[in-house]
Amino acid sequence: MSYKIVDWKDCIYNNQHINTLAHSKKMNDQQINHFLISFGRTEKMAEWKPFGHGHINDTFLVRTAGNSSPDFILQRKNHYVFKDVPGMLNNIILATDHIRAKLVASGETDPDRRVMKYLSAPNGKYYVLDETGNYWTLFLFIRDSHGIEEVTNPGQAFTAGKAFGRFQLELSDLDSSSLIETIPNFHNGKFRFQQFTEAISQNSAGRRTEMQPVIDHLLNRADEMLKLQNWLDRGELPLRITHNDTKINNILFDHQNNILCIIDLDTVMPGSILFDFGDAIRTLGNSAAEDEADLSKIHFQTAYFEAFTNGYLSECSRFLTPLEKESLVYSCRYMVWEQAIRFLSDYLNGDTYYKIAYPEHNKIRTLSQLRYLEVLEENSDAMVQIVDNAW
Repeated sequence: MSYKIVDWKDCIYNNQHINTLAHSKKMNDQQINHFLISFGRTEKMAEWKPFGHGHINDTFLVRTAGNSSPDFILQRKNHYVFKDVPGMLNNIILATDHIRAKLVASGETDPDRRVMKYLSAPNGKYYVLDETGNYWTLFLFIRDSHGIEEVTNPGQAFTAGKAFGRFQLELSDLDSSSLIETIPNFHNGKFRFQQFTEAISQNSAGRRTEMQPVIDHLLNRADEMLKLQNWLDRGELPLRITHNDTKINNILFDHQNNILCIIDLDTVMPGSILFDFGDAIRTLGNSAAEDEADLSKIHFQTAYFEAFTNGYLSECSRFLTPLEKESLVYSCRYMVWEQAIRFLSDYLNGDTYYKIAYPEHNKIRTLSQLRYLEVLEENSDAMVQIVDNAW
């Protein structure tokens, strides 16, 4: 079984279509070389090409001549989405340097394969600006590695849980207050709920009456779902450093499918580990796509949940607080509820944020998420038992 998701990166941001092909089509050898030189690199370029499937940043793989020379990833960070690119890069450097120091201390002989390595320009900054104010970054390409696009078996789910659990363990003693919020209020339940109630009140697209039963179902769960942000506000849950995009395609593996490192660190920022755990289960625990119109296809993949939980807690159980442990199952429901109200808010607003493939796409997404939320509620006791066993 595989899963398909449409997350925050597949969106229209502030009513602007984010077109990464615009820069890709304009690039040429001279420009690529210019950026390498701007970062103080003297390696001879052999070839370059657009790389990956991202919707936000422009990304290029730059191959260099000679087996002993490193290859690079050149990337334009989208400053329409990431309002503070230097702050975002500081987050990444703090996190990767912290992990690298631990790897070196443990005797790791090739730490640059086990954690991303961003490169600084001669002025010490981890970016260069082009003539139009775009931020460009350069980091090492990890050779002889590969990714997995979708979870298709419990073994992969276990590996994903272990990889993200280890990532959080490695950062568990780094002070989260030294990092900025890359996207302010990203998983702030109170903020998202305010957006939802405003969308209901404004009824911009005239769809409130049609969606009233769904609105009521989601509103009825608000008190329970807002507990998470209340815990954070009162300091009952610790602010940790979280990844905020816990999909298996953000893990690199070697040829033996051993975990190398976590990638796509643009959203590394302070948050609750419940965000990362819950969002992982929002996707891999669902037997159907998050925009599945046939709600009868939506079932809970218990084996995937158990495998991910076992992998995750094999790394994280040593530092989680009792409230974090007790709330892992709750976090799965919270993240689905949050995504449901975001989809429904966009539908009520006239589809101004998420990309849609047809007029009722956000409606279908909402109904699908609501059904999955019900499925999670039905399986809650079994999920708690799985967490207890893994613990």
